[in-house]
Amino acid sequence: MKKMKKLAALSMAAAMAVSLAACGGESAGASSEASGETAAESTATASGEVIEVDFWTAPQQVQYDLWESWAVEFNATNTQVNGKTVQVKVQQMPESPSSEAGIQNAIATGTAPAVSENVNRGFAATLAASGVVYDLSEEDWFNEVIEARQMGDTMDAWAIDGKQYVLPLYVNPMTWQWNTKALDAMGYEVPTTLAEFQEIMDNFDAKKDDLAAVGVTHSFYRPSLVRPDQYWDRWSDFMMIYDGLSGGKSIVEGDTLTMDRDAAIQAMEVIGDFGNSLQQGELSSIWVEAQPSVLVTINAPWEISLYHENNKVYGVDYEYGPALVQNEGDTPYNYADSKGLVFYKTDDISEEEHLGAVEFVKWCYNAENSAQSDLEWLEATTMLPVRGDLNTNEAFADIMAEYPELAALAEWVPCSIPGLATDKDADIWTAFTEVCTSPYVNEMSQQAPGNAPDASGYIDAAIEAMKTAGELQ
Repeated sequence: MKKMKKLAALSMAAAMAVSLAACGGESAGASSEASGETAAESTATASGEVIEVDFWTAPQQVQYDLWESWAVEFNATNTQVNGKTVQVKVQQMPESPSSEAGIQNAIATGTAPAVSENVNRGFAATLAASGVVYDLSEEDWFNEVIEARQMGDTMDAWAIDGKQYVLPLYVNPMTWQWNTKALDAMGYEVPTTLAEFQEIMDNFDAKKDDLAAVGVTHSFYRPSLVRPDQYWDRWSDFMMIYDGLSGGKSIVEGDTLTMDRDAAIQAMEVIGDFGNSLQQGELSSIWVEAQPSVLVTINAPWEISLYHENNKVYGVDYEYGPALVQNEGDTPYNYADSKGLVFYKTDDISEEEHLGAVEFVKWCYNAENSAQSDLEWLEATTMLPVRGDLNTNEAFADIMAEYPELAALAEWVPCSIPGLATDKDADIWTAFTEVCTSPYVNEMSQQAPGNAPDASGYIDAAIEAMKTAGELQ
């Protein structure tokens, strides 16, 4: 029986270090204590041979601390493979120039770990194309974990060419974050449909005096819309909007661009409706201001602890809204800022090391332990585990009651769609920004809110540019 202590030191405030790109924290090698021999390792060494399994965490101290605590507990179980004792060693993956580059370099130099976290679907597609990660589809243990965490509804969206290479760990459903006091001043509730959103934007200028009373000067904050070098933001702005309005239709399947043109035009014109009220200047966290200056942003779940520290109350100061849909009752599909575990398959990783890595992950996420593991993850990071029972499982009841914003986001976990399953993800969204969002935003900035320019020409140009950049049909 796994008996994990409460990780009091890993408070909700530690989540401030966590970002979308997982780009903070210390680099590999900084966690030197991971290389020291624990008491459990010493015992195992004295009794027989040891299989050393390398596990890499995201370059975040909070995640390293959590995985290290689990490794210590697992190592104490003296789990064996082929009569040898499995011992897991944890370290942070390199973060410069990126964690993805660090992993690729490790594979090329024969120093890759047996398993790591911090892999999104797009990067998993890159790894799968190179044949350096395991397909988990037919593994009994993998399917048992999926069942234990009630992840069945989400796994189809993670498939890559019909196979499963990633065990998803966490998800931030990327949706809207609304200024509650600003909506109240305008006389509106959080919009759920395209028509409701358009009505709000049609009346934005007419409500300027009311909005000024609560400090609002702009409708939307998103400076990256004109920045091709910040292509990853297209995942959580354009893709989030597109997923909702298209009913979750794919953008890329295999070597084919499948993006629904009409839904893409509508999604771009949602952005266009912000017009000249878009705030493009670089600002620090808007939501900790005494009076936030915008009506809406894309949500940032990793800032929840920051809001608490600044006495911001969910439902009073801000609230989350679903991705917009065509009709009331439609599923609000949204982009999933989501990453998970992969198992590496290279000549430098033995079969026993792989099996040892599997034993560790099984121990963390089997039917007996998964709820406790996911609770400790949530307490440490404020990032929602990928599971379908967050609002019904008694293990999460206390934290969901304490953090209603997490409970709100949890409702949208089952309809969150991860990134494109292609190794050309960066190229595709860079091209999209260059020919679509950047020039479109320049045009819309000349219009009043609620008067979105026609986006059809921009989307047509984007379709051709995405095909070229992604080598797609």
